[in-house]
Amino acid sequence: MKISTKLSLAFAVALSLTSCFKHERSSASVNQNVNFEMNEVAFGQYFQDSLMYTTKFSLDDVIVFNTACDNLNRGFIGGFKVSTLFGGKDTSDEMARYASADPRQGMSGSMFYMTFNQAPFMSGYDIEYMLDNYYSAETQILGCCVCNTLYNSRLAEQGLIEPGDYLKVTFEFFNGDTSVGSISKYLIDYTGAELKMINEWKEWDMAGELQAEKAYIASFDKTKIRFEIQGSFIEPCFCFDDYLVHISVTY
Repeated sequence: MKISTKLSLAFAVALSLTSCFKHERSSASVNQNVNFEMNEVAFGQYFQDSLMYTTKFSLDDVIVFNTACDNLNRGFIGGFKVSTLFGGKDTSDEMARYASADPRQGMSGSMFYMTFNQAPFMSGYDIEYMLDNYYSAETQILGCCVCNTLYNSRLAEQGLIEPGDYLKVTFEFFNGDTSVGSISKYLIDYTGAELKMINEWKEWDMAGELQAEKAYIASFDKTKIRFEIQGSFIEPCFCFDDYLVHISVTY
């Protein structure tokens, strides 16, 4: 007889200052909500100029964020950096690429958040779920929070974003190595009569949007994600926080 237990995990990658575990037990399941401390996720490594990056950020050994670089804080090509930057007028243009346009740092004023910078010819997946050790697993993307970088906000202030310009972030979802669809959001949109920008942290209800507009994508498990940033002569970068995913596993 095979006995299986279902474990439902709601991972709120809030990039916050503390870790908090909540358990609700019944005879068949365990529900767990986790707020991760980013310097803990970064294995206690030091921050250099308020930034930290490495080839893989592992969250509870389940969610992995991938970065193209040589090693810890060295040889950055593209991908994720953990940032603690307060963006301000004295922030250099180079550092502004890794600072949120929202002066609160992370979502709701949290100390830690992520930036994502796209580089040409980046390959592989940007987010992966490590589920091989489970008998079976189902995943559901719930949402995240996004914001422009201070660098791109400055472009608008300097009048360098013109009619027709835009910056669009696309999350392409994969079941294994098979693409099952994508979802997109404009962080900068000057394709209409007025310039629209997300310069404060904004919640992106991916689950609701998928269910309403792309229900066929919502029906698939999603074990890998690849980002694509499209735009017209605008720096391909954005800020990222409060990543929320629901995973049900059987083991």
